Amino acid sequence: MAGKKTRRVPVDGSSEEVPESVLGGLLRELGFPGPDEGPRKATPPKPGAAPAPEGGVPDLAGVGKIVLRVQRKGRGGKTVTTLSTPGGGFSPGALEPLAREIRRALGCGARVEDGSVVIQGDNAERAEKWLLQRGAGRVVRGS
Repeated sequence: MAGKKTRRVPVDGSSEEVPESVLGGLLRELGFPGPDEGPRKATPPKPGAAPAPEGGVPDLAGVGKIVLRVQRKGRGGKTVTTLSTPGGGFSPGALEPLAREIRRALGCGARVEDGSVVIQGDNAERAEKWLLQRGAGRVVRGS
């Protein structure tokens, strides 16, 4: 295999040069460091990935009304708390960072589903407290 030569220190003490592998060359072309280069400074963005918002969680003070509902129907008997904003208070891209922060803050599962955030369990009280602490203007607990 002909290619670039790299210096590799063999275990037995002899200094023989070993040709670069094809995989190593491809990985370097994609921006991954070689064994002598150390860790990378910044990861290249994934193609098609949306940039992360600067502040993470969207501004909750700018959202009008946030509705929290506890539901069981259609979920196999599992209780969930849904967080929604009538009139589209959050943009679709802002829901995922909000769900991520709720997961971290409340210590429970949360995901985006049909334009609302679904929190696992009956966490309406805890979610209401957290939202008010984060600057939400009006939080309503519905049925």
